[in-house]
Amino acid sequence: MKRSLLYLAQLAVLLLFAWAIEHWWGFARLLAPWSAVPLALVLLVVLAQLASYSLRALRVYLAEPAIPRGRWLDCLRLILLNNALNLILPARTGEASFPLLLQRWFGVDLAHGAGTLLWLRLLDLNVLASLAAATLGPRLWAAPGTGGWYATALLIAGLPLLAPAVQRGMARLLAGRENGGARLLRRLLGGVPQRSAQVGLDLLLSWSAWSIKLAALAAVFALLASLPAAQALLGAIGGDLSTVLPIHTPGGFGTYEAGVIALVSPFAAPSPALLAAAVNLHLLVLGVALAAGALAWLGSRDPVRQ
Repeated sequence: MKRSLLYLAQLAVLLLFAWAIEHWWGFARLLAPWSAVPLALVLLVVLAQLASYSLRALRVYLAEPAIPRGRWLDCLRLILLNNALNLILPARTGEASFPLLLQRWFGVDLAHGAGTLLWLRLLDLNVLASLAAATLGPRLWAAPGTGGWYATALLIAGLPLLAPAVQRGMARLLAGRENGGARLLRRLLGGVPQRSAQVGLDLLLSWSAWSIKLAALAAVFALLASLPAAQALLGAIGGDLSTVLPIHTPGGFGTYEAGVIALVSPFAAPSPALLAAAVNLHLLVLGVALAAGALAWLGSRDPVRQ
């Protein structure tokens, strides 16, 4: 019953969003900016998004030693399903699919998988925060200067390197404690890398995945919104930043567009045209993600745990 109500609520949000688009713009007017975007660039964005998913799958594959070698494609399928469920379900409840599928397909402890998920999401947030500091900071606050903001971005980018030390410190703190909370924390900490080399590899894959995706989205958004490349990149960062934060509507409808406009608005006044461009960018990202998730769902049977 609760699940049915949840699906009905999601459908209501989607229908309300569609009604608002038709009422305020009309779909023909909304989609008109696509005439300025070459088909080759759209295909490039699709390929870039798929490449980003592939790198994220590799990140999971290399981060979890319990995953049998040779099963990267299953990791890719896991990423695609988790991403699609995250978009469909509200308030990031779709994230639960990540540790559940890790346990079902690879036998990874549920709490350990949740710790891995938390670590990977912190890496994603770290990349976006670093990019935002480097691109947005110098344009909003002149105080530290451009060099100061770049130094701040580098400092933020390097924070994950502290993870092994934090992990070891927490392990020492929990040593000898056998209550339920301590045992759960130890299992969660199992998903955090203990070696600096692993952190470095995770960072490399995270930055590669996000750089490919954001560069392609910025190129499309620049044409859709008639913005300079730097401002279009901020819009792409803002949209994806909204998908990493805990507050997330079903499908990201409204929150994605708000993220795009929030980071662009200091340089381009909010307007119906800018909002329409943000909606179009969102539809492109959403369409690729849901199509990839559907193919992952239909493409093969449930992997057998080895």
